[in-house]
Amino acid sequence: MSYYDIDFPALIKMLLPVRLRKPVMQHWLQALTKPVRELYAQFYQNRASDIYTLSHNSQVVYLQAVLNDVFDSTGRGIYITDDFAADPLYVYLPAEAHPLWLGLDGEPSSVAYQVPAWLYTRTETAYVSYHFIIHVPTAVTIDMVRLNALVDKYRLPSRNMYTVVYY
Repeated sequence: MSYYDIDFPALIKMLLPVRLRKPVMQHWLQALTKPVRELYAQFYQNRASDIYTLSHNSQVVYLQAVLNDVFDSTGRGIYITDDFAADPLYVYLPAEAHPLWLGLDGEPSSVAYQVPAWLYTRTETAYVSYHFIIHVPTAVTIDMVRLNALVDKYRLPSRNMYTVVYY
């Protein structure tokens, strides 16, 4: 029991003097407190939805949990992946004294630097397509307007391009 749990019939009976604890008086006071009980029910429902909203943020696992809670509560097959984006390789300046060995074509394969280091341009490392992809099972029916509203509510503002793929 928390601070917000109120039992109105018990509270009425407890606060009523003993000599006035008749059924007619208790029913009359319960009728008087009906608007307060209705407001309390709205408050309690709103409190539960606010706690749910505050416990989920823009992390991928929480966004997946929200989408699975709303659209696929039994199978929980909705998942999110990042789209491909190449990490840029920074080539240091000689004055920075951080050598970067890129390797040469004529070197034998026994050299310690066997993994090639690929250099990408700025346009190749920028997101030109989607930032993330939402994978949805084909058996799940989705209201796209509601999905877009939920994703827009919980996603990071910088991650604004996404798509939905059925598998």
